[in-house]
Amino acid sequence: MRSQENTLERTKSSIAFVGLHAHSVAGSPFDGFGYPQEHMDFAYQNGASALALTDHGNMNGLSYQVIHAKKMKEQGRDFKPIFGVEAYFVPSVKEWKKEYEEAKLDKKRAKKLESSTGKFSSEDEGASKSKSNKIRQRRHLVMVAQNQTGLNNIYKMVSESHQGDNFYRYPRVDYEILEKYNEGVILSSACLGGVYAGDYWDNRDAGPDAIVDAMRVTTERMTKIFGDRWYGELQWNNVPAQHELNNYVIRMHHEYGIDLISTADSHYPTPDAWTSRELYKRLGFLGRSSK
Repeated sequence: MRSQENTLERTKSSIAFVGLHAHSVAGSPFDGFGYPQEHMDFAYQNGASALALTDHGNMNGLSYQVIHAKKMKEQGRDFKPIFGVEAYFVPSVKEWKKEYEEAKLDKKRAKKLESSTGKFSSEDEGASKSKSNKIRQRRHLVMVAQNQTGLNNIYKMVSESHQGDNFYRYPRVDYEILEKYNEGVILSSACLGGVYAGDYWDNRDAGPDAIVDAMRVTTERMTKIFGDRWYGELQWNNVPAQHELNNYVIRMHHEYGIDLISTADSHYPTPDAWTSRELYKRLGFLGRSSK
């Protein structure tokens, strides 16, 4: 896809909005579409002054951001690239490991285990939302760098997430890693596959009180580590569960005084790229289902 930097005049926006959750083809295979520079150009053309790239489990798009931001500046287009990642999260890798070893001893459960390939896998939204398979379950966390220290710490978390027991089908972080490398990092609760959403999916059958109680535990643990650098994330789409989740996130905001952010969770750079991204995503699904 060609860059649109010279095909559209810049729109003046009356709303000060910066996208803090975006996926590109550079780092979110079979999920994000369009290169980082295409996302940056479109954001700029629509009046934004910055954009975060938060690909799944890696920061492979960062070099594209840096190079294109320099190019934009040379052209007189002032635009700030924000560096981040949407990490996969489990509360405790050590506890997960215990359950994994127990599952291996159970012949019936062992048959259902799929071993890690040691390679990066494309995003599987169903597994992120599922509560039936605890071994494969993980949640999403959006991380963005507040400063150079934060960027260095995100590098370290991404690196460790790919090593040892942290990697099982996907690179994962847990509370222990977050505590170790939290300085300079801003976190938000992500999407319908995120940590607050996990509390929602796991407890929805038990009712609203169970959901709220679980979200309180998450809020208290995250704010203990990140303080006012922990944000509840709201998204706006036509999925009914999203709006139910939004209400619970807003409730946490009122109860704990945490700030909220609103994101587009963009997966393609321009509206007319939707069809191409949908076809691209289905290719990834066919690849997973054929294994």
